[in-house]
Amino acid sequence: MNVETPAGTLPASALPAVPSVRTAPVDQEAAAVRCESLLQDSLDGVRPRLTWRHGAARAGARLPLPGSGPDDAAVHWYVGRSRDIVTIVSAARRAALPAMVETQWRRRGWTVTSVNAGREWPGLAATTPDGYRLALEFGELGEARLTAVSPGVARSERPEQPGWSERSERSAGGWGEVPGSQGYLARLPEVCCPFWSAMG
Repeated sequence: MNVETPAGTLPASALPAVPSVRTAPVDQEAAAVRCESLLQDSLDGVRPRLTWRHGAARAGARLPLPGSGPDDAAVHWYVGRSRDIVTIVSAARRAALPAMVETQWRRRGWTVTSVNAGREWPGLAATTPDGYRLALEFGELGEARLTAVSPGVARSERPEQPGWSERSERSAGGWGEVPGSQGYLARLPEVCCPFWSAMG
């Protein structure tokens, strides 16, 4: 087979070989970095900017229920990262935050899987093409948390992130549930903002 080049027609065997691209396997440490990137990307779409603190970090294994699939005996390692929004978001502005985050997620091509447009405790969830799950949730006292959870990845000795903790969970289907605080309380908001904290 011959190939047209600027220098003329050459046999394909004369062209230099294209090096193969090998993707390094994703482990918990790399997944933690990816989670942090997704969280920051989500907040980059919010204006005015919010003040946040690192929330609870999670890492551990998910054990699918027996009979849930061909690999129902396999252990799936994962990580979860979160950011607590410490800007006070008033009830009057509470619906605006999920709307901005949803716009950013759709702009990135992520699939929005759940939207709760309730005025009191709105929230939403999404999935990225590479299997990461995100959620934005409000609590009863106005606290808000943005969470990212990885799909199954290779195990790391200890993912390097603040607030590391390890736990095991058993879940039907492996990854069916929406990520969220699930037992971890977000920090109460304390930073006033002329826009986000406005009552009207």
